[in-house]
Amino acid sequence: MRWRGYKGKILRVDLTKCKVFKEELRRELVHLFLGGRGICSKLLFDLTPMGVDAFAPENVLIVATGPLTGTIAPTAGRYHVSSKSPLTGGLGYGNSGGYFGPELKYAGYDALIVQGRSKKPVYLFISDEEVLLRDAKDIWGKDTFETDRIVKEEIGDWEAQAIYIGQAGERMVRFAAIINNYFRAAARTGIGAVMGSKKLKAIVVRGTGSVSIEKQGRFMKAVKEVYHKIYSDPTYPSLSRYGTPFLVDLAYLGGGLATRNNQTGIFEKYESISSHIFKDRYVVKSKGCFACPIHCGKYAAVETGKYKGTCGGGPEYESIVCLGSKTGVGKLDAVIYANKLCNMYGLDTISTGDVIAFAMELRDKKIVMDKDTDEVRLKWGNEEAVIEMIRKIAFREGFGNILAEGSMRAAEKIGGEAKKYALHVKGLEPPAYDVRTAKAFGLSWATATRGADHLAALPNFELLGYPPEKGVEWFGSPKAVDPYSTEGKPYMVVWHENFAAAVDSAIICKYTTFSAYAIKPRDLAEILSAATGMNINEAWIMETGERIFNLEKLFNLREGIGKRDDKLPDRFTKEPLPEGPGKGQVVELDQMLPEYYKLRGWDPETSIPRKEKVNKLGLEDELTLIMNRREKL
Repeated sequence: MRWRGYKGKILRVDLTKCKVFKEELRRELVHLFLGGRGICSKLLFDLTPMGVDAFAPENVLIVATGPLTGTIAPTAGRYHVSSKSPLTGGLGYGNSGGYFGPELKYAGYDALIVQGRSKKPVYLFISDEEVLLRDAKDIWGKDTFETDRIVKEEIGDWEAQAIYIGQAGERMVRFAAIINNYFRAAARTGIGAVMGSKKLKAIVVRGTGSVSIEKQGRFMKAVKEVYHKIYSDPTYPSLSRYGTPFLVDLAYLGGGLATRNNQTGIFEKYESISSHIFKDRYVVKSKGCFACPIHCGKYAAVETGKYKGTCGGGPEYESIVCLGSKTGVGKLDAVIYANKLCNMYGLDTISTGDVIAFAMELRDKKIVMDKDTDEVRLKWGNEEAVIEMIRKIAFREGFGNILAEGSMRAAEKIGGEAKKYALHVKGLEPPAYDVRTAKAFGLSWATATRGADHLAALPNFELLGYPPEKGVEWFGSPKAVDPYSTEGKPYMVVWHENFAAAVDSAIICKYTTFSAYAIKPRDLAEILSAATGMNINEAWIMETGERIFNLEKLFNLREGIGKRDDKLPDRFTKEPLPEGPGKGQVVELDQMLPEYYKLRGWDPETSIPRKEKVNKLGLEDELTLIMNRREKL
């Protein structure tokens, strides 16, 4: 195969045997799964034994780039990482920007597979063809900031790129993140804990190669056109100027700013955590990931008060809400400090904020008392309690050790009515938005293959104020543009899930595709065709995304996650919003799921993809493997 856009090579590292293997990237992997997320999901399905514990040596950790990674295609600086999730017991993955992805590609690898478990802490150093396992005794126990500095000093190259875990990953906190470039995170589903279980502290890469393009002129023309579309996108000015925190304002105006463990969508201290306060008081400069024209990343600094001297990347919208309004904290300087701690310890800010908010509601309902939480007063708005509990979670101290298990397991340990207030889907805590004000998002959380996941579909279409005729044009219903309506939403979610899977496999950032749809499937097809030389069209893009999503569904079915898990917490389906524009709203999930299954070609009783569907997508073998677990689904 003539490799354009790819390097044609997979690196496999066996930590148990301390051996390194290099193998060819198989043709069918590319043709069926494209790259990035698709290749990760296929390799995970094939290489992870059914029913294996996420912390067992047999669980694999896979890092992959896509055919656009390292090129000048907009936002082509991402990498994807997958493993069986220690948080959900199903499909686990994270996706991050920054500069690590291109460096791995320049070193000559489309994917990296890590298997086994080291007897002692190690880190992996890749310098083009040279691959070494090095002793990590000097960095084990260090935070991510220190780790980055020490490994670059040790190898003598500050241009190297690295991914690493902090103390949370070492202690296998079930929502530990993988961090890169200090403030970028492949955070969700606890894949950082899988690295910790393997005694793998970091992966450091230095590459001197490049990425070949098949049709240079056609590629440059396509790239120029999509850059123009991005700059013309109506969301570009806000996203570029304020970063993702501008979504705090939109969520509040729509009545969906998740507050106090999603008891309401209106936060009385909203103004103090708004994007305008963030920009005017704390933002020092903007920073973009590799090949990014949006530069939504914001470097913030606190210059006065209790947290004076705190500086760093972010916080993003999700972090502001989950560490802020979800816990009742209305002080941005405290949120900036809490966000920095999460980055240093290597914690997912969404799950971290959520488990603390869950514990705060338990205290509010007198299910737990201060004596149960090590005398940490988990009271709404208590910033000191949030900060202290972040540390206790990262180091698994006292009550923090319970919360480190995630909301689902923590509720089981606490007992009583705790389960009622543990918000999760398939074990994964929900993101910042309250889906009672966005029904397509609600459906997509329930059906997402990694749990409560805003990025699995990201159906922003319903929130952009399009006219009804646009809803008819795209999704067959004038009410598809109404976030409070369920009409047209199943089709909308299926379309977005399929396209999102392809985008994550290319790989580019979803802010170029789903903010206001600057890059559509036909645009992505044109860029990929020019880069790889393959004959790719819009239909191929959407079918590839559909194949990837169905494969992930089959992986979850294989691991015992079935139709009964395609649900939302009762808070979103049975408790109407008490105030704001969305007052009285719930997510009518039962009205949308049957149509969703029908559109997917899944059995409505079991949610298992039908034979006709898997035959069309070439997933017959995968379906056969999971059918012997049908009675447990």
